Amino acid sequence: MKNRVVNVAFVALLAGLALPSMASAAEALCESKASDIRQQLEHAQSQGNQQRVEGLQRALDAIENNCTNESVLNDATDEVKASLAEVQERQADFEEALSDGDEDDIQKRRVKLEEATQELETHTQELNALQSQLSD
Repeated sequence: MKNRVVNVAFVALLAGLALPSMASAAEALCESKASDIRQQLEHAQSQGNQQRVEGLQRALDAIENNCTNESVLNDATDEVKASLAEVQERQADFEEALSDGDEDDIQKRRVKLEEATQELETHTQELNALQSQLSD
């Protein structure tokens, strides 16, 4: 499990190193985010969900006014870093439970560690997908 965490962390750090070279491409990531929100906005409008429409419109306005590829990648990198920190914390908790020997606690902490590791993998895959969008 520890090797898996280290491997995911290494990939995440390498992904972060690629950010500056990709930031100069057209704002494709922002357009992709805006397109997703426009679809959600249309759906919310068709459902008559005014609160959702207003929230989505604010989100769309923010993307159209402030979004850059670099900011999207930075946000995704921040999520990977936060997930990595969570995995490290859960790993320490799990190791502490192992040293205490309480089987119930060990199992609970193992589950929490696995959930955190899965979240880290998901965020890393999302970051990699964003980066591949720029390289296409």
